[in-house]
Amino acid sequence: MPNFDILDRNIVILLQQDGRISSSEIAKHLHVSERTVRNRIKRLVESEAIHPTVVVNWRSFGYITAVDIFVEADLPQLYEVGEALAKHPEVNYIALSTGDQDISIQAVLKSTDELHNFIQRISEIPGLRRTKTLLVPRILKSTHDWIPPVEDFNKI
Repeated sequence: MPNFDILDRNIVILLQQDGRISSSEIAKHLHVSERTVRNRIKRLVESEAIHPTVVVNWRSFGYITAVDIFVEADLPQLYEVGEALAKHPEVNYIALSTGDQDISIQAVLKSTDELHNFIQRISEIPGLRRTKTLLVPRILKSTHDWIPPVEDFNKI
């Protein structure tokens, strides 16, 4: 595993704020050469520490309701239930979990009527025993906003 330093962290922070920022602009902000920035970004990508991507703002497409749904499933069918849930376009996050629930999903919907219909549809998945749905009125920090704490960036 490569070591990353504070310069790498600062580059990541700037890229999170604006994924289209140029290497020259980053270099100006951080008082380093553009070549250094390009090399650091290349190393971050090649080591899979970061994945350049687009983050869709689902509200811009009319999705107004987010829900977290916790699913209990028959354990022999756990992966099949997870795969069936993942096929629903409303689902934007899915993971296996531990404890009382076996699968955790987040879905985005355009209305409470769509939410009702979605719950009805997924309840028909073979092996899905029960769901617990929580309305998410506001997301305070999204997974794409996460960055490791400063102490995880060591000196090279």
